Amino acid sequence: MRRTEPPPRRPVILVVDDTPLNLDTLTEVLKHDYIVRPALSGALALRLARGATAPDLILLDVMMPNMDGFEVMRQLRADPDTADIPVIFVTALSEHGSEINALTLGAADYITKPFSPPVVLARVRTQLALRQAQRHLAQVNARLLAERELVEDVLVRLRATENFDSRQLRYLLSSVDRSNGDILLAAFTPDGRQRVMLGDIAGHGPAAAACAPLLGHLFYSATADNLDAHTLLDTLARVMHDRLPRQIFMTFALLELAPDRSCCEVWNGGLPGCLLLRGDEPALALPSNSLPLGLQAAGPAEDEATRLALRPQDRLYLFSDGMTEIENPQGQPLGEAAVTRLLQAFDADQPLNALVDAFAGYQGHAHFKDDLTLAELRV
Repeated sequence: MRRTEPPPRRPVILVVDDTPLNLDTLTEVLKHDYIVRPALSGALALRLARGATAPDLILLDVMMPNMDGFEVMRQLRADPDTADIPVIFVTALSEHGSEINALTLGAADYITKPFSPPVVLARVRTQLALRQAQRHLAQVNARLLAERELVEDVLVRLRATENFDSRQLRYLLSSVDRSNGDILLAAFTPDGRQRVMLGDIAGHGPAAAACAPLLGHLFYSATADNLDAHTLLDTLARVMHDRLPRQIFMTFALLELAPDRSCCEVWNGGLPGCLLLRGDEPALALPSNSLPLGLQAAGPAEDEATRLALRPQDRLYLFSDGMTEIENPQGQPLGEAAVTRLLQAFDADQPLNALVDAFAGYQGHAHFKDDLTLAELRV
């Protein structure tokens, strides 16, 4: 037996007017399509609006004794339970100022008396359709938000790894959201080389973050297999180019310290922050000699690495463009030189989170537009 769907619920219209004749007229206009609830005063209207079954729309007169329509409107908007009910003023006040006052208070529409029944019906249908669309949009947004949170939770769990080795490494990870596009990877090869990689995957949100688990797996697998840095970068570039969408690429920097920490190789593919700080000497910016990974099927050539002799107490820094692109209230970016000066003046015993306070002070608030990622490697 085929089950029939119940008829749709008829919308409830609350009609508020202190004149019984006006109530009867509006009820007659609306009763064929809607459930009409009349109210002869503002106080009664508020009680009905806050009742068990809230109206879908309110037709509200302005000139009423004790509590006029404007005061009813203020109280409706001040109450979270009634704040989103659409209100159409139906009034004999035709002055432009009264209409502006009504719309300023949040009215959806304004009809002057004497009114035309077809006009009232058309305005009511329009507002009810708009409210239904808004409710549907809110439901869709809530569902999408729940799905995004679920995806982000999966990505965070996939990114978590016990392979990250933070020996002689300090780092800062301040993300705009849980599904950020920055990655920081660190491990030692079996023969004792320390390898740290910072990558900034193009874009933000789940699309960029979804790439991180794959890249992390390749990094840690190649490091555990004692592969050289050139082979690792070539593998990352090939996999990104062949298996990921064309718009996905990654600026990066890779540091590899020798087992005795006397020297290192640095590969930079478009990362703005790649520095060597040595005592009171000027900071040495390590240039970008390579393309970001994923733009072509091959990784950087071997001669694109910068080779450095290191001394005890040297500090190597990697940081993403989320730091250099922070803007002050005048729209001026902080820039790489200013970030370098901050790092030079930074007390070695201070936690790296103190840098976030400095960045927030520069831009005037702590809501950053991009991920802030920094790694500090001490020799």
